[in-house]
Amino acid sequence: MIRTQVIPFLIVLIFITQSFALSTNNSINYFEETNSNINESYSIEYTDNHTTVEIGPSSRKATLEMPGGHNISYKLPLVVALHGYTNSGSFVSSYFDLVDSVHENGHLLLRPDGSYSATGQRYWNATDACCNIWNEDVDDVSWLTVLINEAITYYGADPEGIILVGHSNGGFMAHRMACERGDMIRAAISLSGATYYDFNNCQNTGTPNILQIHGTLDSVIQYDGGSLPGGNYPSAPQTVNYWANRSGCESSMTLIDELDLISPSGQNDTIEYEYLNCNSGNRVSLWKIPDGGHLPAVSSASGDDFTETILGWGLTGYFPDSDGDGFRDDVDDFPHDPLENQDSDGDGVGDNSDAFPNDSTETVDSDNDGVGDNSDEFPNDSTETVDSDNDGVGDNSDEFPNDSTETVDSDNDGVGDNSDEFPDDSTEISDTDRDGIGDNSDVFPLNPNEHLDTDSDGVGDNSDAFPYNPLENMDSDGDGIGDNSDAFPYDSNETLDSDNDGVGDNSDVFPYNPDETNDSDNDGVGDNSDIFPNNSNETADSDNDGVGDNSDMFPYDPDETIDSDNDGVGDNSDAFPYDSNEISDSDSDGVGDNSDSFPYDSNETIDFDNDGVGDNSDVFPNNPEEYLDSDGDGIGDNSDAFPYDSNETLDSDDDGVGDNSDFFPTDSERWLKSDTQNPLLIFYLLGLVLFLFWISSYSSSSQSIEDDVED
Repeated sequence: MIRTQVIPFLIVLIFITQSFALSTNNSINYFEETNSNINESYSIEYTDNHTTVEIGPSSRKATLEMPGGHNISYKLPLVVALHGYTNSGSFVSSYFDLVDSVHENGHLLLRPDGSYSATGQRYWNATDACCNIWNEDVDDVSWLTVLINEAITYYGADPEGIILVGHSNGGFMAHRMACERGDMIRAAISLSGATYYDFNNCQNTGTPNILQIHGTLDSVIQYDGGSLPGGNYPSAPQTVNYWANRSGCESSMTLIDELDLISPSGQNDTIEYEYLNCNSGNRVSLWKIPDGGHLPAVSSASGDDFTETILGWGLTGYFPDSDGDGFRDDVDDFPHDPLENQDSDGDGVGDNSDAFPNDSTETVDSDNDGVGDNSDEFPNDSTETVDSDNDGVGDNSDEFPNDSTETVDSDNDGVGDNSDEFPDDSTEISDTDRDGIGDNSDVFPLNPNEHLDTDSDGVGDNSDAFPYNPLENMDSDGDGIGDNSDAFPYDSNETLDSDNDGVGDNSDVFPYNPDETNDSDNDGVGDNSDIFPNNSNETADSDNDGVGDNSDMFPYDPDETIDSDNDGVGDNSDAFPYDSNEISDSDSDGVGDNSDSFPYDSNETIDFDNDGVGDNSDVFPNNPEEYLDSDGDGIGDNSDAFPYDSNETLDSDDDGVGDNSDFFPTDSERWLKSDTQNPLLIFYLLGLVLFLFWISSYSSSSQSIEDDVED
């Protein structure tokens, strides 16, 4: 019975040994360093100065390899390398080029060794088909679980980044771990392995990423499935189909791409298929290597770096916590900064460092005043944030925050020191006339020569000749009396004009008489009142005749001034100014009226016989009875019966015929010689009567005139 079981085992061992011999004869450099995209996701620069530790129970240890510079606070993915039948963890790690990948791609590497069989070969107690040929009591699932947990707990392995990479028997073991620890691992990558033939034997503990890589010419673990001493195993396509169905993926695979994974590089040698849109969110893929054997010459030097490519695929959906702050890189806005994980305002500064985590324009508040440095015009001064007028002084310190020319108001008068010409005097701000006295104190703010007006008269003390007298400010004539009080402001000899006559009291002889100023003749009467201002003997000329009243004997008669004969009649009116007995010559005959018996008759002056007829007119000046002799007969008219008949003078018989013509002078009845009456004589007599009548009338009229004159 034992012999029949050993024969198949020996056949398998021969295939494995041949495959190993072929692979070791190939001149492949599994340790060639390559650039890693994964490494770019981490901030720590890992080195090839690796650290190795032995972990696990004392009865069965395993080697854990860590990159140089690893800090257990910064979690790294853990790659568990599962070797093939009869091989070791060191061999498979080198085969997959995982040792250099530790520092190149930044992960931990666990290199466990399977148990020795009864015949001395290492193996994994994986599925029923492979490869516990002797049915030994080995629980590799539990042991690997202990190793993984210890790496997580003590050495910084990331529980979200556990990847199992197995070859052949190791590939079977990776599938069993996916069945029984599906909630613990992120990916199971199997090269030349398979899952349970009866997938019902695969416990459903989770749906990790499943990658099956298989060569179509693999003669040990056949691509299309087969059997081993322990039982049957499914084909590579059936293996991934089981996992696709469990994960709720699409019913058929999709051709994704072609890859260059096998040495030599330069041509695509692998076809990539994948079941898409898995409900569990995982990936299920088959990488088919046409004409590939059981141990293909995978290489990190190929066109698609094998190691980097399978790890990148296995970590799909994985986000490390690169800075070990408890936040994975997909939710950590600062995956390389353990002090930061969130950038709420998207300004590139973490919320812990960002004094304003919700304000994208601010990150720092250097002075802790609650205003960000970008907005704070005084980022190092906690008392200031704004400089509204851009004068370099903050608004809190700037007493004039909106005036760029002002910052300080030392005297608190509301005007800045730069504009305030008296910055320390709260009562002053301007000195318009630049006299050193502020406008408020300067009574004359526009006059540099004045600032005080002691008497409040509107004239500054410097210009005011009387600074303490509000009624005066000028003394134009310098006489000590202000112009307003000085009636003569430009005359130093005068100040008063008591009578307001325009002449000062000092010059005014009559200072209280507005009508007088001078008394040229010193007679006590002003020149205006003195008709004779230069004659001290005269002041008035009442009759305006040009002769003063004192000299004018007739002061109220403008026609008279002198009475030479002292007769009471002025010389101008006195026809005889030097004859006190005469004043008039009414008839201008040169004889005064008093001496002229006929003052109104220029032809007469004397009436010697007092008959009322002047001597010049009186033919008989010495006969008061006669004054006319009309007929020139020497007999006055009064005595001449015929005053107009020089031939007659008497009519003795009163018969109307003169005695010389009357032949009968004493007979009134007769006067002619003959009784015969001549007609001519009648006319003659009638004419004589009329003439006598006229003479009589004339005499009566003359006498009446003389009487009127005498009266």
